[in-house]
Amino acid sequence: MEKNQEKQLVCGWEEFWGCCETVAQAMINNHQSYTQAIAIVRGGYYLGDYLSRRFQIPLGVIATKSYSESNHQQEELIIGELSWVQKPYGKILLVDDLVDTGITLKAIKNKLIQEYEVEVDTAVIWQKSHAQFQPDYYHSVTPSDCWIIQPFEI
Repeated sequence: MEKNQEKQLVCGWEEFWGCCETVAQAMINNHQSYTQAIAIVRGGYYLGDYLSRRFQIPLGVIATKSYSESNHQQEELIIGELSWVQKPYGKILLVDDLVDTGITLKAIKNKLIQEYEVEVDTAVIWQKSHAQFQPDYYHSVTPSDCWIIQPFEI
């Protein structure tokens, strides 16, 4: 991963898929299995798709918005509707690209537990060092002041 002068971490596709596999291997090593993956879109879609295919489980998605486009600051969390082919049941894997403050992952995890009475584990690629929510699986911890540029954003 490249770090530039603007405190950005730039990740290319090859490295990104390697990060996804690291997260998958952590689940395998922990002997975990899931009935469904639910990706928080947009950023969590690629990891969610990877894990869904890797573990051959259905993929659902939920859209959220909490960052302003202009200054990359987290604002009020808006949660959209969950979209799935199979209603959530059993043990769910909730996936996003990164956990910054943790507000989004925590809110959606609680929503899934309350509305569907499921067990929920969480997975991300990056965890910011200041995150107040600890995902069950992640690739690496990154500095809180770095903005991550992912391959699908380049």
